[in-house]
Amino acid sequence: MPSPEEFLCAADTGLGWAFGCSRTGASHVQAHKPCEDAYALWSGSAGAEPCIAFAVADGHGDPRHDLSRTGAALAVDAAISELVTFHRSYADCNIPRLQFRAGFKIDFPRLATRRWRELVLQDVHREDPFPDGRTPKAPEQVFTRYGTTLLAVLVVSDTILLAQIGDGDLILVRPGGTIEFPLPRDPVLAGNETHSLSSTDAHLLWRTATIDRDNGGVLLGATDGISDSFNGADSEEFSVFVHSLVDRITTYGVEAVAAAMGGWLDRFSAIASGDDMTLVWACIRPEEHPDTPASAGEGW
Repeated sequence: MPSPEEFLCAADTGLGWAFGCSRTGASHVQAHKPCEDAYALWSGSAGAEPCIAFAVADGHGDPRHDLSRTGAALAVDAAISELVTFHRSYADCNIPRLQFRAGFKIDFPRLATRRWRELVLQDVHREDPFPDGRTPKAPEQVFTRYGTTLLAVLVVSDTILLAQIGDGDLILVRPGGTIEFPLPRDPVLAGNETHSLSSTDAHLLWRTATIDRDNGGVLLGATDGISDSFNGADSEEFSVFVHSLVDRITTYGVEAVAAAMGGWLDRFSAIASGDDMTLVWACIRPEEHPDTPASAGEGW
């Protein structure tokens, strides 16, 4: 996991580029607390089929979840591992697209949740995070201390696969400027409530979606500290921010935007939410067809 002072880039696989940036929130800096967000990127191929994978997590951070910073880091590791394994297993077998999409919705939430729990238990045994004798008897009490949300995305040749548990935002801006929210907000949650990987029934609390890569676009994955700085993801202010970000990527290129992103997030946190902020964005090229020449988005 990168430090809050770094950003990561996933190399072009023919699908596009992905960048990420995470910053410690202004309120955490003042309180001498670390950033409790995490993200991870991966790009590569399996069976000659390229893919881009990314994950974003937001540790809960309150006293009941005092190890959530580690929980978030383990969550993005678990997500990338399962996304890549899923892609390879289907690419190697040349599975039809409909079966590939159905398999993701059925299998990924369960496998990612299980993998995260395995990593948490390994961390407990390796680091012994209970030196004061408070070692819980029930595994669920262990998982609570590591509580976190998680966003996961896999981009392949013709499909974008998305999964989410808890808060945060996944936004796709198509080339014409249309903003899509592939995963609508959970209607059972209100206010600052959020689901968690640490919940007993976490594997049932995921939301998933599969959409066509089609004309590509810019896909954003963000922790809620960003949209909270703009009065929520449904606000006009947030739409303006999203469009301005895409315009800058198109005009100046992904590397220039990546280099400036840390300063922008610091400013948003300082003047608004005060929360940790993490943003990952993938510039996805249009799907190529045999009868059309390959094309790339401007500035990508």
